[in-house]
Amino acid sequence: MRTIRLLAPAVCLVLAATACTEPGAAAPDSPTTTAAATSAAGPAPDGGSTQVSAKEVCAYLDGQLPTLKGIGSETGVMANLTVNLYSWYEKQGPVPTGRQIDDQTRQECPATRTEVLKLTGMESFERL
Repeated sequence: MRTIRLLAPAVCLVLAATACTEPGAAAPDSPTTTAAATSAAGPAPDGGSTQVSAKEVCAYLDGQLPTLKGIGSETGVMANLTVNLYSWYEKQGPVPTGRQIDDQTRQECPATRTEVLKLTGMESFERL
């Protein structure tokens, strides 16, 4: 358990640093960076948008609550949520900003939003 507590802040730091990297700053032939930049930038290359609905986000977060509750530390919950939520969004299409997630969850599932944020020790998804 102690290893998880020591590792979780490092994971969060790496993820935060990676999220702030300019799309052109990575190696030009890096498929991971290109795919992430494309997903975060907006619509799919064919012009269509596969933006996740507020209902889908809330259903995902509801499903994650038992796991998040079982982690036991705010840092661990934040690390778990950051990695898993980003991965889930990346499979769905464009990855929204924290503000967009806040807006969707405030309207669709305020109780779930409050519970998830309380478990992470955050006031907003913008911190992810």
